[in-house]
Amino acid sequence: MIIRELTEDDAENYRQIRLEALYKNQDSFGTTYHEEAIKTIEQFRDRILVDNNNFILGCFENKELIGIVAFHQESRIKLRHKAYISSMYVQQEYQGKGIGKLLLNELIERAKLVKELEMLLLDVVKSNFFAKQLYLSLGFQIYGIEKMAYKFNNQYFDLEFMFLKIN
Repeated sequence: MIIRELTEDDAENYRQIRLEALYKNQDSFGTTYHEEAIKTIEQFRDRILVDNNNFILGCFENKELIGIVAFHQESRIKLRHKAYISSMYVQQEYQGKGIGKLLLNELIERAKLVKELEMLLLDVVKSNFFAKQLYLSLGFQIYGIEKMAYKFNNQYFDLEFMFLKIN
């Protein structure tokens, strides 16, 4: 397995796995499959910004992209001490094999090298037990809940907000 930052050359694979994540886990993301499916490959390519403040890590097995996680550091002066983790997904056939933990550990190690960064933030749908357990196992702590944060097909989903102090 190889974990590396995605580049513009990975746009098609990134689009494919992102759409798969949204299709198979409709309750877990704030974006719907249909909202993303209409986006062009250029829009996905533009999303893959590689710098210290923004990147997407991918886990590859035999050159196949099997997992992703995104990192975004705030750019405003008063908020630079925070960064957000989002778009976490591992293909179903690889879930439970430690891929998510590998991706997050790599992201955390890279985040520790980012100037001014002190904490990582994320949100998780409250009912997503496996994701929540992964985050807790890495030291993330719950600091709040947003009731009825998502509404999809007339069903509401609560979000739990989590943080990890890294410096």
